[in-house]
Amino acid sequence: KLDGNDAYNGLRREFETMDNFGNQLVSVKRRWQAEGQVTDIPRAVYGDPMQNGRFSDRWIEDASFLKLKELTLSFNIKKGDVKFLQEGTIYISGENLLTFTKYLGFDPEFSYSYLPYKQGLDFAKVPLMRTVKIGFNLQF
Repeated sequence: KLDGNDAYNGLRREFETMDNFGNQLVSVKRRWQAEGQVTDIPRAVYGDPMQNGRFSDRWIEDASFLKLKELTLSFNIKKGDVKFLQEGTIYISGENLLTFTKYLGFDPEFSYSYLPYKQGLDFAKVPLMRTVKIGFNLQF
């Protein structure tokens, strides 16, 4: 599946604002600390008096992605292939196996609502689980 969209990364906003003593992302190590320093993260000031955490395009990211959504591999056993089996199928199936993206959030495939004004807002919804299933259907 190939998809493209911009997204507001609310989780990144929460953990890169540096407006309190709570946990922050590792990226805040790049924050501004001295005159002449060039960085993409503003300095840390308790309470955020400069409002660096306000809604802005700083929190908008390219959420384009390429995802291997489903994959199933199966092996059919025919009469005579295995001595004691009439026939059968053995399979392995996986969902959400790989996601290629530059998006910094948990998963670029998210949706909180069908309402148009809520599309593209990511507030750390639990990502889709990666699952692997193994199964068989054998007839003796």
